[in-house]
Amino acid sequence: MRRQPDPTPALVRLSNGLRVVATSMPNARSLSIALAVHAGSVYDPPKTPGLAHFLEHLIFKSTEDFTRSDIAATMQRCGNRFDPTTSKEIISIAGTVPMRKAEEALRLVASVVQRPRFDGADLETERQVVIEELRDCDVDPSKRIETLADETIWGKHPMGRDTGGTPASVREITRNHIRNYHRRYFHPHNSVLSMAGPLSTDEMIALAERFFGEWRSTAQARMPRRPWIDPRTLEVRHSRRSKVLRRANSQQVWFSISTTTPSYPDGQDAVLKTQLAQTLIGDGDGSRLWDGLRERLGLAYDVYATLDFYSQVGVMSAMAAVGRGRAVTAMRETKAILAGTVERGFSRDEVARGKDALSAQIDLMAEWNMSNAARYAELALFDQKLVTPSEELAQLQRIGAREFNAFLRERLRWDSAAVCAIGAGPALAVVRS
Repeated sequence: MRRQPDPTPALVRLSNGLRVVATSMPNARSLSIALAVHAGSVYDPPKTPGLAHFLEHLIFKSTEDFTRSDIAATMQRCGNRFDPTTSKEIISIAGTVPMRKAEEALRLVASVVQRPRFDGADLETERQVVIEELRDCDVDPSKRIETLADETIWGKHPMGRDTGGTPASVREITRNHIRNYHRRYFHPHNSVLSMAGPLSTDEMIALAERFFGEWRSTAQARMPRRPWIDPRTLEVRHSRRSKVLRRANSQQVWFSISTTTPSYPDGQDAVLKTQLAQTLIGDGDGSRLWDGLRERLGLAYDVYATLDFYSQVGVMSAMAAVGRGRAVTAMRETKAILAGTVERGFSRDEVARGKDALSAQIDLMAEWNMSNAARYAELALFDQKLVTPSEELAQLQRIGAREFNAFLRERLRWDSAAVCAIGAGPALAVVRS
């Protein structure tokens, strides 16, 4: 079957400094919008962790143009498909709307980004919402294990903080804290607007100019300074650090084993090989972790590997939830599987199947407006080349088993991994040791 040509992104910088990525997808029936700001939790002031996340909650409460009820009604009319999120390095606002709602959606996004009110009453109401979110994450081991892994990997570095902060720190955040953070980081030079849909490139650029062309930086505007990460320091930490949380009432033990990986500064080839490694290690049926812990030994229902790329370094984690009495066996088996991926590598057949799996994922995501909009927003924000799906697939096909296994031996350090666990029983003692 003949492959359709890639939707090719066009990157344009408006006169105010805002970078705009326009990806024309003629067969789409909706428009996806992703606005990314380099203002994530690593830039929180030390005394107010959780500030970026709190701000993200508040910008959708009310603006100079929309009351809270206006915002709710607009989002509802557009299909309630807006998703503001805060990560370690980025605050993003993403949404997909029918084409007939595109201008209404862009008007709303432009307003919440440029002209939020940060009303005092909204502040107090949303403060309680954020605290409840933190409590929910704390009692849910599937969420808490991820924050515990961050603490274990990064130590006291800002990357190790919970993105949401703590209930105590959230209680101390004031309106001035939020307004100053917004004025400092929410400006066009520090942001990317990405759109993907059936409009032409020129039409999308015109919409960006119409709704964001008047956006201006304040006198307080600054470009964020990334906290430096030394991978060699992380390797030393890995060899000495582990964390456990005792939950006596839990019948399961959640555990994670994490290591640093290449990321964007290492180049697209290294990023793609790292994605292939995650696919082969722990991405469902056929992966080493799935076959070993679930299919062969029946030790776990939920077992997988996660992968996060940051501006300086990546992190891969193997995670599983197992019965308390079988956790020691599962943990040892996981460590053996991970060690084997580096020591013995993958066969040609495994690498071929992994490439097929990753190729299928790339093809499927390429047809999804939101995937294109969000991916290109992040790449542009990190000053990376806007690699198209066809370019990725061509590069993936050139990866051979021998060079891939050499890459794993050189770049994945499971022997100095960070280990953490939540639950009770002898597995916790194994982690501590």
